[in-house]
Amino acid sequence: MLRYALRVGDDPLRDAIEEEFVVERDGWASERVQRVTERLQRDVPAANRLETLVVWLDDHNAFTAQGRTIYVSRRLLERLADDDAAAFVVAHELAHHRLGHIPDLPRSWLGVARMPLIWLQQRWITTSAREHDADQLAIELCIDAGYDPERCIAALEYLGQVSLDYGDVDGVLGPESGGGGRRSHPALQVRIAAVRDHLAAMRRGIRLPLDATIQRERRRRRVALAVASGAVGVVALLVLRRPSS
Repeated sequence: MLRYALRVGDDPLRDAIEEEFVVERDGWASERVQRVTERLQRDVPAANRLETLVVWLDDHNAFTAQGRTIYVSRRLLERLADDDAAAFVVAHELAHHRLGHIPDLPRSWLGVARMPLIWLQQRWITTSAREHDADQLAIELCIDAGYDPERCIAALEYLGQVSLDYGDVDGVLGPESGGGGRRSHPALQVRIAAVRDHLAAMRRGIRLPLDATIQRERRRRRVALAVASGAVGVVALLVLRRPSS
């Protein structure tokens, strides 16, 4: 099975995560994410492929950031029934990269405060519009890789079960008022319905308009970079002011 040899320093954000959390490198969970990640990228040159790591986190979560790595929590993988569901989770994060959702931060910033920058990137990446587009491209990637779309959509249903287990009814059904509130992700029932609508559109030959979507994201990234410059300045100031022990 193909592994990507990254040296320490090649991906500073990944280095920070590997320092802070336990990464599972062997066993069924690691094997599953590696298998689906390679299958989803089988038409991508090896030098351009992303890798997926299994991380021991408290949350049932998956995320990505600047660099070449996708992170999936072990707890989430335990809820997913098969490769198809895992493929949708990984494909969703791949889609964020392909759609230009990832802010391209200067490497010099990463030495200021790596973990805060991971948090900032997640705040920029996760908007309702971007989650919607990433879901649509994810199901396209899964179908292109030969996965069963219904079993892929089950990943969102499993996330709904997790949300209900924690009492987050709004996260599944949406707020009673019908407004989106301050949530970065659409309600899971909304996401499931949108993916099913996109499946129906795909059967009519309609796909996500990647060129237009990527151009729009490039404009958003220019604005985000300008905002980020001020945010990183604040982080750097706080770090510099921290009293020495």
